[in-house]
Amino acid sequence: LPSFPSSMSSLCSRKNTRAAQCAPSLGGRARFASSTVRMQTQTASVVDPEKQLADLGITLPQVASAAANYIPYVVSGNYVYVAGQIPVLNGEIKFKGKVPTDKSMDEAYQSARLCGLNLIAQVKAACNGDLTKVKRVVKLVGFVNSKDDFTDQPKVINGASDLMVDVFGENGRHARSAVGVNTLPLGVTTEVEAIFEVEVDSPFGPGYDKKGQPTRLLPGMKVEAVDRFFGDIITVATVKEVKGDEVLIGFDGWPESYDYWCKIDDGDFQPPGTSMRAQARLSPPNGYVGYFDWASYLEETNSIAAPPQVFRSKTVFPSFKGDKAIKFELWHRMEAQVVPLPPTQEQMDRDEGKGSGVSNK
Repeated sequence: LPSFPSSMSSLCSRKNTRAAQCAPSLGGRARFASSTVRMQTQTASVVDPEKQLADLGITLPQVASAAANYIPYVVSGNYVYVAGQIPVLNGEIKFKGKVPTDKSMDEAYQSARLCGLNLIAQVKAACNGDLTKVKRVVKLVGFVNSKDDFTDQPKVINGASDLMVDVFGENGRHARSAVGVNTLPLGVTTEVEAIFEVEVDSPFGPGYDKKGQPTRLLPGMKVEAVDRFFGDIITVATVKEVKGDEVLIGFDGWPESYDYWCKIDDGDFQPPGTSMRAQARLSPPNGYVGYFDWASYLEETNSIAAPPQVFRSKTVFPSFKGDKAIKFELWHRMEAQVVPLPPTQEQMDRDEGKGSGVSNK
């Protein structure tokens, strides 16, 4: 379970300080109201939620499946409505019981924060893995399994609210309800549901471009990468994990000892087909028998190629120590800041089937 701030006193102190800073002077009610409007309408600074999660040392839980006759989330227009999430971590309930008899305030706070993590995991799934598509956390509704005379439900649900601001910055500030109930499903301590506003610029939904391609590098995507152990081999690899601005590259058929982490803008991994364009030899996966071609391999492995538009590098295979006569170019890139070199006539002829192609045998 990720470590969370456990001190409610420091939390309350921080909020009291903020409240004091925002308190209006005598006769300043109108000025306070206008400043509140300005705060809500000003453009919030853009943050990368994935980087925020990585900086906080948080790994999102597995997406929980529905436990009854409903679906975990609904995308309608520019909004994602996420069903109530309970404090479960990868299938295991972490917090059960009433507050404050069975669970302390700190434990209840942690419970609500874990509910928030599950909410983020669900909206990430709704956005095809691209949390940058979340424009705003609109509203949370939190339920606290409470003893009859317990009235501090807002402080408990702050566990989820604080998380949203930690991950999404100012765009994580939201409207909210915090409700006390005498029981919750499975006896859990808290349950939280949410509404998110998302950017939808594709008929395929958030997280896709207009051609149906993912807008972010995702685990499981296939790439071509330089093996840094030898340095003179470009081979088939898989994006194993993405954490913030770092990517774990693993080579198909090779031991994990060859895996390496690199920055997301590192040029040593590229879209499938990059080697062919440069007339360089692409080594097939270790142990692969027969002629290798990407289309067949993607079908065999039931995987997808990483689309060119998700790559951020401005160099191509900079660590490659093989044939220096090979000219790798950035012509296949789609980023505005990269001025691609046009394909040569030989490359265009090869694309049209007039050339001999590149054998990987």
